[in-house]
Amino acid sequence: MYYIDGQFYQLGLKQKISFFIVSLVINSFGNGLSVASDMGSAPWTAGAANLANLTGWQIGIFLALFAIAVAFLNMFLAMNFNWPRLLGNVAFGLSFSFLVGLFSSLFINLGIHTLPWWLRLPIDFFAIWNIGVAISIYQRVNWVLHPLDDLTNILRFDYFHGNASKAQMSNFIVAIAISLITFLFTHQFVALGIGTIVSFLFQGRNIAWADKYIFKHLVHGDVRGN
Repeated sequence: MYYIDGQFYQLGLKQKISFFIVSLVINSFGNGLSVASDMGSAPWTAGAANLANLTGWQIGIFLALFAIAVAFLNMFLAMNFNWPRLLGNVAFGLSFSFLVGLFSSLFINLGIHTLPWWLRLPIDFFAIWNIGVAISIYQRVNWVLHPLDDLTNILRFDYFHGNASKAQMSNFIVAIAISLITFLFTHQFVALGIGTIVSFLFQGRNIAWADKYIFKHLVHGDVRGN
């Protein structure tokens, strides 16, 4: 939904597609860059990386499995089984998984992970910021969401009275637990670091900031479905 001059307007299909593509690319870019920086990824990406390290499977497999499982969980929490929303969640999750792998490979090939830590750290913070901006955009458009971000949206408005920080941190707790459990078997953390802590503590605030200042006329509409 778009708000300007005191009036609310529904987004047209072309607008939804445009915002969707922009947010998908920004989100995948941020996640791929955070993985390549090796200074800490967003908690769910880190959880997938640690499971990949444990099993030897590709990280994209676990990102895709997370997307499918959480897409069904969202239908339960929203108390509204909506096939288009479910399929949109899964399609977004699979596209995101592919693009994260593409961006992370690109940045690794560019040698981001070989830079001194004091250069990689601000790069990682920039990556985390991009993720929050992307989440803010497609949560407000509320057309096609990544299942994990749709989960944050549901928690934020249905369970935490609009508080983005509480919703995001509740979402991330499970992801952090996955990394901790894998550590019991591997005795090694992958993709966890300062960036993960920053994401855990401040991503909700980042999303709320982006709601106000990035495409500021784009506002939350019906969070229960399209």
